[in-house]
Amino acid sequence: MKESGKILTDKDSAALMAAISSTGVFVTCGLDTPNIMVTHWGEIGKMWGRQVFSLPIRSTKYSYKIVKETKSFALNIPAPTRDMRTEISLCDTISGFKVNKFETLNLHPKRARSIDAYVLGECGLIVEYKVIAIIPPESIQKEVPDLFGSPRPHTIFVGEVVDSYKLR
Repeated sequence: MKESGKILTDKDSAALMAAISSTGVFVTCGLDTPNIMVTHWGEIGKMWGRQVFSLPIRSTKYSYKIVKETKSFALNIPAPTRDMRTEISLCDTISGFKVNKFETLNLHPKRARSIDAYVLGECGLIVEYKVIAIIPPESIQKEVPDLFGSPRPHTIFVGEVVDSYKLR
């Protein structure tokens, strides 16, 4: 059954945040050069009258380059009936610069409905976003000293929900 809507329901928002807090969720981006990464943190909210997700990505990640160019990404939340911890764990350890993660992880891409990207056919809930703001790390670090202990800080991509739906 396919359910559709641009607004992310409270129930789906809770499922997304629960997945981020426990195993993480897949982030897919790109059409010509697609990639998958995993995020273990981010934030859902309302900003500028829009439903948004703030996605942190390090500039050293392949997905950073793609999201910055395409100004879009999708969050792919595994269905509650499917255990994808192995795929999430492996996705965290391999580089999209070196391999096609869809093939390597034996995941099946499906064309996203509202953005130029693929989503994961194995996942239950898909949320597609268009980037409406990019917050560079130097903007954050000036205001919050010692926020990042890493020499590779994150850029925050703020994406507005453009579509959300269930594949199963």
